[in-house]
Amino acid sequence: MKRLLALALSVLMILGVLLMAGCNNKPADSTTKKPAGTTAGTTAGTTEGTTSGQPGSTTEVDPYSKLQGYEDISFGGRTFKLVGADGESDGFNSAKEIYSDEADAISVAVRERNALIESLYDCTIQGVASPSPAGDASTEVTSNQHSIDIYTHHYAITGTATSGDAYNLTEIGSHDIDFSKPWWDQQYVDTYTIKNSSGKDTLYSIVGDFALTTFDCTHAIVYNKTVFQNNKDLNQIDIYQLVQDKKWTMDQFQSMVKLGVSDSNGDSVYDSQNGDVAGWIRTIHASHGLHVASGLSILKNTNGVLTFDVDKNTESWTNVINKAMEIWAMPEGQTVSYSVIPETLAGGYALFASEILGSSLVNLKDFDAEIGLLPYPLYDENQEDYAHYVDNHVYSYSIPVSVPDPDNVADFLTVYAFHSTYIVRPAYINVYAYDYCSDPQSADMLDIILSTMTYDPGYLANSALEGHLSNMIQNNKNNVAQFAAKQATNANDWIANLIAGLDDNKV
Repeated sequence: MKRLLALALSVLMILGVLLMAGCNNKPADSTTKKPAGTTAGTTAGTTEGTTSGQPGSTTEVDPYSKLQGYEDISFGGRTFKLVGADGESDGFNSAKEIYSDEADAISVAVRERNALIESLYDCTIQGVASPSPAGDASTEVTSNQHSIDIYTHHYAITGTATSGDAYNLTEIGSHDIDFSKPWWDQQYVDTYTIKNSSGKDTLYSIVGDFALTTFDCTHAIVYNKTVFQNNKDLNQIDIYQLVQDKKWTMDQFQSMVKLGVSDSNGDSVYDSQNGDVAGWIRTIHASHGLHVASGLSILKNTNGVLTFDVDKNTESWTNVINKAMEIWAMPEGQTVSYSVIPETLAGGYALFASEILGSSLVNLKDFDAEIGLLPYPLYDENQEDYAHYVDNHVYSYSIPVSVPDPDNVADFLTVYAFHSTYIVRPAYINVYAYDYCSDPQSADMLDIILSTMTYDPGYLANSALEGHLSNMIQNNKNNVAQFAAKQATNANDWIANLIAGLDDNKV
């Protein structure tokens, strides 16, 4: 069924692209240069149309025309060199989101975006794959050379902010970049726009709808629809409506996990690896996902000022950890290796499973199973919105200070982000929803997930803080009050050192 749906949608997409090409005079396939030293990604799938939940829509914005306010931009034939990671060291290939020569729908959309930008703004996009994009950029800065215009990096978000290798994005761009626009990830902007001691805003890296590797690194929940539909205690529940109504809570999830099991030998142990159906299989990282889902922050940014937030919200944190421990300790749940999740879920030996999108969904694509996608549940119905943690393979983008014309590059990054939102993001959503999953509602779920990604520095920049919280959940021992008191000084010292680094960085 999943294959038939994907095929039908593929035909619709091809027809749509042909019609839009005729109506909008889109350029032909990309003239963009292939990245040196790599083969592009192997993501498979097809798309159709634009997702309804997309920020803005094609009825409001014409993605095949210049960005409003940037009509005067022409780069005069300039080549922009973007360097992404080749994925050889850890499998996370950010080069393929810059350029890919594969035939899958996401790669086609990437090339379409590039060709459109090249045509509209008179430039060439050169994608380069490297084992160390940040290292390459730093070498150019140190040697006072320039070839790299934009580079991707991970593991060092705050390190990039204090290294002196990257421009402060709040201070460049001939049009002054408006980071409130929907083509920038607002959570990332709000988290890493940090004031130095003089009160000046600093932002040295950015995420937008071009950052597909970051999408892949986002934790979510998938479920076996056949197991769900065959369960008489569950099959009358419209789980997608619960999500839309913001009634998809930890209590609801806990209840469904309890109801979704089957004990094949009557030993009251729900072992998905021995013929039972577990209610929820997950890796150890799902404990992180549980507390992030509450929307609470470890290190919180309020109007550019970072603070340690656990000691200020100890009661709320205590309640969240208690609930997360309760869910984690359920006998109906099981912690497994990420490598067994796809086969176990597809085989009908689990109701729910948790992992990053690039693992949980991509690795399910070759199984003939009916799969649905869900966000992590809210702590309760009073919570304003869903929240999803992005693991430390998040790739953000920076402009090295070796660039002699940063205003041009900032303008390019802006139009790159804009056209990505309306061309690349819909392709990603449709492939993951219709080829990897089994129903159109999963597209809405994925849009919710991608719109609620979080980037807490208490994990991405100071991971020891988060580690204590996950350990509480896994070990069923809540010591939030002690943790808050003990870590407050360390956290505040870390923040002070970061601000000192921002002060030393004069760029």
